[in-house]
Formats: sequence, structure tokens, C-alpha cells
Amino acid sequence: MTVEDAADLKLTYGILENGLPDDQGVVRAGDIGGGRITTEQPGCTGGADPRKTRAALQEGDLVVVLVRRVGDAALVTAEHHGWIATRSVGIIRCKDPGVTEWLRIWLRTPTSRSWIEQHVTAHVEPTLSLDALRKMPVAVPPREQMGAIRELISLIERKTELNQQIVADAVALADAHYAILASERLCRTPTTFQNVARARTGKAASAPLPDSGGVMAPRVAPAQLFNASPPYIEDTAPHEPADPRVVCPPGTLLIAPRPDGARTAVTLLPAVPSRGILAVTPAESTDLWWLLHELRSRSTDLSAAAHGRHARELTKRRFSALDVAWPGPETRRRFHARAEPLHRRARAALDENHTLKVLLDTLLRTIPLPVHEEPPTLGRDSPAVRSPSSSPAIRSNIADGSRIRTRYRDCAQTGADVRSEPSGGILGPHRT
Repeated sequence: MTVEDAADLKLTYGILENGLPDDQGVVRAGDIGGGRITTEQPGCTGGADPRKTRAALQEGDLVVVLVRRVGDAALVTAEHHGWIATRSVGIIRCKDPGVTEWLRIWLRTPTSRSWIEQHVTAHVEPTLSLDALRKMPVAVPPREQMGAIRELISLIERKTELNQQIVADAVALADAHYAILASERLCRTPTTFQNVARARTGKAASAPLPDSGGVMAPRVAPAQLFNASPPYIEDTAPHEPADPRVVCPPGTLLIAPRPDGARTAVTLLPAVPSRGILAVTPAESTDLWWLLHELRSRSTDLSAAAHGRHARELTKRRFSALDVAWPGPETRRRFHARAEPLHRRARAALDENHTLKVLLDTLLRTIPLPVHEEPPTLGRDSPAVRSPSSSPAIRSNIADGSRIRTRYRDCAQTGADVRSEPSGGILGPHRT
């Protein structure tokens, strides 16, 4: 089967947004990511008439990025029904909603990603033509196996989303506790950051000296701080050789300023700050969470202290000279006792999401190759054209799925930690 075979109702792309009403909601390629449509357009609605434009979206459509982040896809929900897709977005509509959901899953498989990489054009930026999308081969298991895979992936995604919400809520609660204690200014001493923290600026990448005993560590760029939704820097960047003298230990606060405010995050592993980042360590380790939330609350002040082009450079000297009303040890201890469990729960949710991602990636890798190109003269029982469900790997994963489906469903509903299974369980031991 090809995408064109599956898209039995519509396969097209969006239109230019010039001339659209101001209140018309628009879905652009940049709004599609992580399997979702996320866009901030206050006051916009989905009033497009599908009889007047091919680009009017309907609930259940699959939108696909055709330019730059080619292949990213998301299902259209009721929230974006009637919105308009722009020219960089493909639109797939199927009679069977299950087929639409399968196409979304298929576009995430390594097989699909490899096919897209081979068929993109890059005159200006990577682009997948609609004609190429039509011809993309799709492996379609029998309906029963397809449904089992869809359900398992849906449970993994829902549990991942729940964990992301746990992280956001835990950080928000810690922010609220900080705000309450920060309002009690009776026992706060005026001072400067120089007296409560140590700071140093990040440097541009350079090869470690031959005799420096170089180590491997990820380099953190300012963009990573602004893309980090929770205030944590995880092990997501590639590791590269680094001089041990420039590697920051876990628990270092990294600050990246820009005109609309500075972003602060804490490292969860050794990392190397790039140019444009200020690395800050509290004078006392137990003050880490207070200093983190203090800096999060001072986003505007930190940005105002920055200099350079577009206010993206915050020097050690300017930071150290900033005033801060520092609370007494008792207040800081009270806050640490409240914030530490919240951040620990947030980090556990992030850790579990790493486990879920490994499980999802493994499942996606076992979805077999399309078989539509095999010679049609071969019999149905020929090994060359056997059903995708006959793949030992996919059978194994579906069998595992039947055993863990109930477990994930319960976790998705209750917020339980899937790692409460014994260490020899399906997901294995807790990741450290």
C-alpha cells in the first residue's frame, strides 16, 4: 500500500495564508511537533468553509510537515477543526480513522524516516513534494495486529503526556512555595550574587589540550535552555571531547539571556556551557533550589543586565554585581525541604519517560518493511510476501503488549510509576 492508497478521501497540501481573515486559525509547519498541533493564536477560530478551500482541516485529518522538519505529523482534533493549513503542510484524510492513526505511527518508524530522507529535495531547505508523499510505501498489518500496536503506542503516549504534566505541576508548585517565602521579606539580607554564588561564562567550542586529560561531555547551547520546558538539562546532546576544566558538574545552574527574558535551568549531568551561557553554582549545595527559583523569578532583571548583540551575553562581573535579598538559613532550609521532593518527583517522571521512549523506539523498529513491491505472481504463503504480522519481532512485541497493556492503562489513569514493577519486569530496572 502507498499513502495515496490509504488517503481515500483527500491528499493535498495547504494554501498561502495571505488574505485570510484576521480571526481565521492557521496551522503552519512550525505548529506541528511531538505528534501534536501546538499554536498560540488567541481569538482565532476555525471558520473555514471546506467547500471553498481545499486547505480547510477537519477533525481526524492527518497533517504532515513537508518543509524543513519533513515527516513530522499530527492528528487534527476538534480544537483545530475548520482551521487552514499553509502550503508547507500536507493533509491526509481517510475514511477509516484507524488507517489515519496508523499512517501517523508509520511516519515515525525508522523505515519511513529513511525513505523520506532519500526523497527530499534541498534546493533551499529540505522539502518533500506531494507527489513523493503519494508514492511513499506503507506496511499495513492485519486489522487485529494494527489495533494492538495502535493501542500500545497510544498508552505509551498518554503515560508520557501524564508524566510531562507531573513535571510541569511539580515545578509550578515549587515556584509557588518560593513566591510565598519570598514575600516574607522581614528576614532577608540585602547583598549581591557575588556573595551567595560562583559564576563563570561559557566559551566557544575548542579542542582540549593534549595533556588536559580530555573527557566526553555534552555541550549545552543557549537554544537548548530556551527549548527546555522543565528547568532541567538532560542527556540529549551528543557527547564530544572536552577539557575537564570547562565541564560543569551536575547541579550547575545555566543562564541564557535574550531580550524577552532570561532562561535558567539546572544540569542533571556533567555538561559544557557554550558561549552565551553563564554557569552559576550556589555557595552552599543546599541552596540550589532556592537559587534556581530566585533566578527564574528574576528573568527580566537578568536580561536587562545582559549586553552584546541582541542582549545575549551576561558576564560574570555584571551578574555578580546584581542585588539580591537573601533569606536567612532557616527560610532556605524550609524551602529546600519543600522543593527537593517536588523536583525529585519531576526528575523521576522525566526518567520514566526515557524508559517509555526506549520502549516506543523498539516497537517502531520492529514494524516490518512494506511488502507491496514483491512480485504479485508469488503465492500468499510465499515468504517473500508474507503478512507483516508474521514477523517474529512484531509478534513478540504484540505478545509483550498484551501483557503490559493493562499495566500502562492503569498507570495512565492513576499516574502510577510503571517502574514499581519488580526489577526483572518487562521494563527492566530503574534507569540511573
